[in-house]
Amino acid sequence: MKELTLLPVNIKRFMRYCEPTCHIDEDLVLTDFTEFPIPGEARKMQCALAAVCTGGEGRYTVDTVEHKVKPNDVIIVAVGQVLGDIKTSKDFRGSALLISHDYLYSVIREVRDVSNLFVMSRKRPVVTLSSETMAAFLNYLAILREKVGDTTHKFRRQIAGTVLATMIYDLSNIITDEQPTTSLKAQETFETFIRMVEGNFRHERHISWYSGQLGISPKTLLEVVKRVSSRTPSEWLDIYTTLEIRLLLRHTAKSIGQIAEEMHFSTQSALGKFFKEQVGMSPKAYRQFEG
Repeated sequence: MKELTLLPVNIKRFMRYCEPTCHIDEDLVLTDFTEFPIPGEARKMQCALAAVCTGGEGRYTVDTVEHKVKPNDVIIVAVGQVLGDIKTSKDFRGSALLISHDYLYSVIREVRDVSNLFVMSRKRPVVTLSSETMAAFLNYLAILREKVGDTTHKFRRQIAGTVLATMIYDLSNIITDEQPTTSLKAQETFETFIRMVEGNFRHERHISWYSGQLGISPKTLLEVVKRVSSRTPSEWLDIYTTLEIRLLLRHTAKSIGQIAEEMHFSTQSALGKFFKEQVGMSPKAYRQFEG
């Protein structure tokens, strides 16, 4: 199998093949489109993407999992995820917002309840808005176009950040309404846990290690993560591990044994057993099916 190098999507590269409606340096791009503005082959996101569908239908994969979109749907793809297999109908149209990692962090570090957004982007990559919420979301985009497009405005970067923060609050509100109320401390613990998982899941998958790093008991970690995200810590670790294995199987020529070693499984058989439990087929069968 030929090795496939995943090309990155960052704002500089994006602007080479798509004329943006407006942008702020290499930190924020807003564009309207009738074809999805990112090529259909798999691309690893080096920036965050939020897009809204205003007409037609489409489908795409995030980390090899397929999703469908229709009018009034908002999709969110986080930094580090792999976007690909994009297909749209002839009447497809919408708007997309790409935000650099640094600029996004400068906005969301001041925003409470950001863990809800993380849960949304991983657990619910597609969110269907009501007509009223959709109108408000499109209004935010219109304000962004106006303010970002005014290159003479001395504070357009700050204004854009304020509008983005407001959008995040509104989108988080949708998630908050559907979940039990959680304390700020619980949300912060969940966020810290997820960051630790992102950095360590390839070699550390023991819950006790994460609870130890957080200074809490495994039971407390389980209760907090379950309350905030409706998933257990083990489920989050399984999600990250499974997605990584799927990506390695689909987009590299590494042997299953090499993948098992890279992912710190004790044996190739241990990886195969884990993968079959999660996906329903062996790594070899998955690679043949996707190849």
